[in-house]
Amino acid sequence: MMRSKKGEGLTLNVIVVAALALLVLVILAIIFMGRTGMFRKESGNCANMGGSCSTKGCSGDYERKVAYDCNLDGDTNLNEGQTIDGVCCISA
Repeated sequence: MMRSKKGEGLTLNVIVVAALALLVLVILAIIFMGRTGMFRKESGNCANMGGSCSTKGCSGDYERKVAYDCNLDGDTNLNEGQTIDGVCCISA
């Protein structure tokens, strides 16, 4: 008796399509993660939140907000302290 091989196992076409779909998902995930990282970086910026960085501290109608990033010395290290990077002062 002869057995039909039709329908047994995965065809090469199915494997190729699945591999391409997986590749597209990986690329989309990388793009999405990169965008959220940029959003986080920009949303934590003191100037973007309407504040200003000061090494002298906040006075008058301004209050200190430690949740927002200051970087007055321009290096890659944020929030190294009030005398180096300053503190974020936002109108109360």
